[in-house]
Amino acid sequence: MKSFGDRVPVAGRAPASDTDPGAQPAFRRVLIPVEDASQAEHVVELARRAGASEVRALHLNLREIAGGRRFTLETDSEASRAVEAAVFELRMAGIGASGQVRHALVGKVAEAIVAEAIEWGADLIMLGIPRRGELATRLFGSVTLRVLKHAPCPVLVASAGSDRLHREPRAEDEHAARGRSEDLSTASAR
Repeated sequence: MKSFGDRVPVAGRAPASDTDPGAQPAFRRVLIPVEDASQAEHVVELARRAGASEVRALHLNLREIAGGRRFTLETDSEASRAVEAAVFELRMAGIGASGQVRHALVGKVAEAIVAEAIEWGADLIMLGIPRRGELATRLFGSVTLRVLKHAPCPVLVASAGSDRLHREPRAEDEHAARGRSEDLSTASAR
């Protein structure tokens, strides 16, 4: 396991919980699993919503077993990059942050998240939007449900509505927007 720094305030910035002198943070220690470096800004938003004073970004470097051997799905540097990006963004936002990379088997993701929450002493676990649909969840189970069942602290799951802020526009969205603007220009010409 690799650890990426302890809580170090960014020079010239107070942690988010220190901006209001009378306010107490809603949750002091928040664990947020991070899948890749592109989620760094989303992690900051989740931490702000929780009122976290300290965040641990957790990335699981997943392994599969095939033929009696274990294979990692990404390199150690790719795993480190995901955590470092999240820690950097959190610190730039004035939130105390540390990061952790853990190795976990593909089918044991929930157990690894719960183990990290216990070891670190998390007050809250924040999970992103579940990716599996209803059918896949029924067939294969849900990481979110297993974390909810075994977590030593409250678990907050991001809603699908919060994902709209962070998704990239699709070609269909751009086409629909163009169609609406053409309809408006046609209507205004009449």
